[in-house]
Formats: sequence, structure tokens, C-alpha cells
Amino acid sequence: MKEKRQLTSQECLTGLSVLYVVIAVMMNIFAMKALSFGTSMIICDGGLLISWGVFLISNVIVEVWGKRKTVVLVTFAAVVAFVIMLLGRLIVAIPTLTSYQDQAQAFEMVFSNGPRTILASLIAFWVGNYVNVHIIHVFKTIMERRGTDNKAYFFLRAAISTLIGQFVDNILFLSLAFAPMGLSVYEMAWHDILTAALSGTVIELVVESLFVPMLTMPLVKKIRARKEAEEAAA
Repeated sequence: MKEKRQLTSQECLTGLSVLYVVIAVMMNIFAMKALSFGTSMIICDGGLLISWGVFLISNVIVEVWGKRKTVVLVTFAAVVAFVIMLLGRLIVAIPTLTSYQDQAQAFEMVFSNGPRTILASLIAFWVGNYVNVHIIHVFKTIMERRGTDNKAYFFLRAAISTLIGQFVDNILFLSLAFAPMGLSVYEMAWHDILTAALSGTVIELVVESLFVPMLTMPLVKKIRARKEAEEAAA
């Protein structure tokens, strides 16, 4: 029986990078649907349902390949998401046949975010994810120097980096896109912006805290071992 070939560490990096970019793009599209779960105490957008994915993947990549590769990936994903949203606006602006007007209006609603929202999304995504990567890299470096890098510290730095990075992402996006400054038609009150930012951050932290022991840590362990074996064999 032919032995199944295992993925190389480089193939793992490529797969994770592609998945990261796809999630980053879909986050912006899903964000056009507001979620409240039937209560005004929880306000967030649909992008929150998958936003934990970008933090999980970036945590894995920074743990195995370091900060530089992760920052490059974050930047690339932000640019791709920005271009996709611009293309969406371009498609909205192109006229359609009257017989397809309902379809065109539905599409326009999905890509209804204007230049302010697009720029806010780009800035918030890049800054929030950079903060996440930087924090987990700093914690990782300190723990390795002290020789105390174990599972408990791994979980702690992943949770702290997600908590701060996600809050920065949320508060930046909501403030830049919807702050009551009279710059756009749809704006939010400051207390709703803060509520939405805090709600999203708490939900994101809870979700990722569940996935860190189930996905992040096993992935890091497996890929790191494979990478080290490849380097030893080279």
C-alpha cells in the first residue's frame, strides 16, 4: 500500500496564507449584515462569525515562521480585500438591464459601503492584525528567553493578542466608518460604537479561546516539528 505523502511546511504555509486571504475578503462582505441576536446589548456584524479565523491563522504563522512573514501576509490580505471592495463598487456603478434591476439592487446593498467604509476597513484590518502579530511575537520572544514557553503561556499570549488586536480592529473600523461627524448618510452614536466594539471583542475572545487548544496549539506543534525535521534533513 502506497504511503500517503505528508504536506511540507512550505505547503502548509501556502495553504494557511490562501485561507487567511479568503477569510479576510469574506469578512468585509459579511460585515454588511448587522447582527444583534435579538437584543440591543449585543451589536456586531456578520464578519465576526469568521474573523476569529484570521487571528488563529496569524497566530500559527507567527509562532512557526516569525513576525516578518506574518506582517507580509497581513499586508497582502488587506490590499486584496481593499481591491475586491473597490471592484464591487465599480460593478455597482456599471448600468444593468432593467429586467435585472432587482438583482442589481440586491448586489448594490451587499457592496453599498462607500469610500469611507472601504478605507476604514483597510486601516482597521491592517492595524488590528499587526497589533495582534506584534504582541504575540513579543510575548513569544520573552518566554523563549526565559525558558518558560509552555502551553499555559501559549494560551495566554494568544488570548491577550486577540483581545487587544480585535478591540483595536473593531474600534478603529467603527469609529472611522460610522462616527457621528456628518461625513456620511449612515452613522452611529458613540455609545453604540463602543457597545459594538466591546461585544465583538468579547465574542471573538471567547470563540478563539475555545479554538486555541483545539486547533492553534496542535497545528503549531505539528507544523513546527515538520519544519524542524526538514531543516535537519537539509
